[in-house]
Amino acid sequence: MPYAFVAPVVAVVGVFVYWPLLYSIYLSFFDWNFVSPVKEFVGFDNFTRVANDPRFHRALWGTLVYIVALVPAQVLLPLGLALLLWPIRKSRAQSFYRVTLFSPTVISFSVAALLWLWIFHPLQGILNKVIFDVGFAKVNWLSNPNTAIWCVIVVSVWKTFGFNLLLYLAALEAVPSDYIEAASLDGANGWQMFRLIRFPLITPTFFFVLVTTVISVNDEVFGAINVMTDGGPFDRSSNIVYYLYEQGFRMFQIGSASAVSLLIFVGTAILTWVQFRYVERRVHYG
Repeated sequence: MPYAFVAPVVAVVGVFVYWPLLYSIYLSFFDWNFVSPVKEFVGFDNFTRVANDPRFHRALWGTLVYIVALVPAQVLLPLGLALLLWPIRKSRAQSFYRVTLFSPTVISFSVAALLWLWIFHPLQGILNKVIFDVGFAKVNWLSNPNTAIWCVIVVSVWKTFGFNLLLYLAALEAVPSDYIEAASLDGANGWQMFRLIRFPLITPTFFFVLVTTVISVNDEVFGAINVMTDGGPFDRSSNIVYYLYEQGFRMFQIGSASAVSLLIFVGTAILTWVQFRYVERRVHYG
């Protein structure tokens, strides 16, 4: 009977997760354009072609920039805001801030990107109007190779950090008040309470946020890249997920796209293993 209850879930996961993964590995060894009835076996040529593609190198660099910039922003910024909101938890002001900061999370990335397109508009955008009013020259935010990727990063942080904020607030709520009261009687200041009591007790939530952010960080920026910059200018705002999309659904190089997807899977698995191997040991459960 237990296997009968588990079987539907296993079937769904097998069909929609593991079978596409295995089929993608299979396609990475073939040259196929998505519609041809014939798949030509090319061995490891797709991996070689991708490795020698300058656009892939630029996408890798963009991926690194997104990880270095977004992981701290999406992990530490919500934690800092949660600590600022925590003292006013019994006030209606916290509910207002929660709704305000969480609201961007419920809208789609396409809508968020369109909104920021208007903000970053070189002529009529509100950001350039403010800059011009204070005496600075207007900036082509999305056409400048030095600023385009940072515009995508700003949109991604604005869109996603609200969810992590609520997770941290829930974790702080679960910290036993007895520990805080005892520390106060012993003369601990706010920093000591956070470093020695609150943070160790919310490390499971911190670890969860860290792992999920690293796994999804480059998927989350795809919508903003696709709508705002199209990977440009000169591939400076692209990343490995957008490069996969271009290979598979614009150039119809399914073999190359499958090879890239396999590289993404391996890279994500390695990063996740590193986090579980070296970070989880510092997590305090219970």
